[in-house]
Amino acid sequence: MSSPAVRLASSGRRLLGSGGLVNVGLATSNVFVSLFFYVTSGSIARMALYAVGRYAGLIVMSTVVMHQFPDTPPRRLFRVGLTLTAGFFCVLIVLGHRASPLALPLGLFNGVAAGTYWFGNNTLVYDVLRPSERGRYYGLSFAIVSVLNVVMPLTAGFVIARVGGERGYATVFSIALVSYVAAFLAARGLGGERGVGGVSVRRALAFPLARAGWGRMTVALALRGYKQAAGSIGLIVLVAAATHSSEAQGEFAAVASLAGVGTSVLAGRVAPAHRPAAMWAGALGFVVATSLLFVQSDLVMLLVYGLVSGFTYPGLMVPLSSIVLETIDGDPDGHDHRGGYILSREISANVGRLLAVGLLFVLLEVMPATRAVLGVLASAAGLQLVVAHLGSTAGAHVTRGPVLGSTPS
Repeated sequence: MSSPAVRLASSGRRLLGSGGLVNVGLATSNVFVSLFFYVTSGSIARMALYAVGRYAGLIVMSTVVMHQFPDTPPRRLFRVGLTLTAGFFCVLIVLGHRASPLALPLGLFNGVAAGTYWFGNNTLVYDVLRPSERGRYYGLSFAIVSVLNVVMPLTAGFVIARVGGERGYATVFSIALVSYVAAFLAARGLGGERGVGGVSVRRALAFPLARAGWGRMTVALALRGYKQAAGSIGLIVLVAAATHSSEAQGEFAAVASLAGVGTSVLAGRVAPAHRPAAMWAGALGFVVATSLLFVQSDLVMLLVYGLVSGFTYPGLMVPLSSIVLETIDGDPDGHDHRGGYILSREISANVGRLLAVGLLFVLLEVMPATRAVLGVLASAAGLQLVVAHLGSTAGAHVTRGPVLGSTPS
């Protein structure tokens, strides 16, 4: 099933290294920033508002970058985004518990920072990597993320439990801050001086209708984003309800990530002909894992869920990441229009994330928190079957023309 191993060129290794430093910060803080707003406010809604601000900020900033800074090289966007992210953590450290009422604006701030960084990063991935390197790169990248998500959440949970309270969170946020500064310095060696422009925002927004293959990918990206948001919020709530422990949050994240290390590497080496089987296995594995939570949602079952989903889901996630770039390649003008595709991609993913948070808000009004979270997770699991279908049939649609005869405006 595996394709021959492809060695990354030096530029690809530099991108993997700088991205790895960013992921140190993400692995250290991702769970614990959201948990911080939950703990300091005692409110799931406050944590969800932070998520709404972040996802909205990602959409807004991606659009602003495309409209106002089309000539900015992706490396500069990468570094500006890291600078803003470091600023966000400085604000959290200074404000401490006083940040809780500012969950929405602070989420917007972090979203603006992340939107700038990810626009630069995703454009660099398209620019730097040869098509033959993409599967290898994403497999290694997700494996590195999995390893970091074992080590760093355990470390962060231990620090918060031992140092205690606000000082513990401030220490964790300081570790994340240092990693972003290191990533900024490491990014000096990244190439790419060409701007991200070449297409208007209005035309970029029409890409899903202009090319049926890309339209299908935007749906897949939105549904994957839906799953990411459902998991990032929902599992914090379930682990907190089962344990009331910050260390348990780290343990859960570590178990789920450890399970995915080997799978991520293998998924990056799956030959194109065998991708459909890998994606369906990943989606079905996630459905099975989620169904376990309806049997019991104590810590033991949550850890089993983490093991099963962590082991299987890279089978869907890693190939899909390569297929998205291959769909862009199917446009003869794809390289010139790459910024427009990145914008379309970011909007799709974050609209999906906002839909998951929106459903959570609705369900919280009519049922207990645990049942609301399980409802959102169940819908996310079912939707991954649609993602598997769209990804596994992408090849037949890559070069298809306009949807319903529409044309780009």
